[in-house]
Amino acid sequence: MSVIMVGMSPQVFRQSHAHDHAAWEIVLNLLGTGYSIIGETYFEFGPGTIICQPPNIPHTKMSEEGFIDVYIQKTSFPLARPAEENGPLLFQDDSDKSFETLIMMAHKAYHAGNNNHKMLVESLSEAMDQLLISWKNDDPDEKDIDQLKNKLIESFSNPEFTTSELLAEGPYSNDHLRRRFKKSTGQTPVEYLTNLRIEYAKKLMSENTLLRYSIAEIGVMSGYYDSHYFSRIFKKKTGITPADYLKKAASGDNPGK
Repeated sequence: MSVIMVGMSPQVFRQSHAHDHAAWEIVLNLLGTGYSIIGETYFEFGPGTIICQPPNIPHTKMSEEGFIDVYIQKTSFPLARPAEENGPLLFQDDSDKSFETLIMMAHKAYHAGNNNHKMLVESLSEAMDQLLISWKNDDPDEKDIDQLKNKLIESFSNPEFTTSELLAEGPYSNDHLRRRFKKSTGQTPVEYLTNLRIEYAKKLMSENTLLRYSIAEIGVMSGYYDSHYFSRIFKKKTGITPADYLKKAASGDNPGK
């Protein structure tokens, strides 16, 4: 077991006294802006800032408006470097607050003290580690591509959603991003969206002996109001019509690609 403690500020603080730990401390700032002093280095923080503090390095935190944070202390950390190179690592939580969701779940489980709370906290801690590792390994130049892919995944089942609407927003409003998206994924944003929709439709059809949706309903759930247009796109992508795909799936045959 690597998790020692999961805690949270009991109130709004303007300053924490200088202290250190014999363990790693991963701190997520929930509220307020200011700066942390870790060793002799200053780091600015705001909502969503994640600071991974190595063992045995004095640190303090200051904010004129006050701050609230939540933290997890651990005996080990997968991003730790050799002792002579060890220093704090900084991350920023994503727009979905993925890290905040995990650490708040861990905080609740840790203090609820249910029978399996230790294993649950360890599992959530591992999920936090993997999330930070993925962010550490991300190519900064691919960040906007990943954001675009995430938006397409979030919105593909909405029949009113279009890539034109998305690309007109903020950093997506240029042809350069379209070209970079295709270079990264092998598909244009439109193709990526279409494939998401058709793959989802295929999954619904494969389970349709239980779900019992009509083709028109599957089309709408996959992002298509027009069932005729859905059927045409589906056949173009799979080689067979939705009706034939349903028949093969119901009979236990592999419907194909």
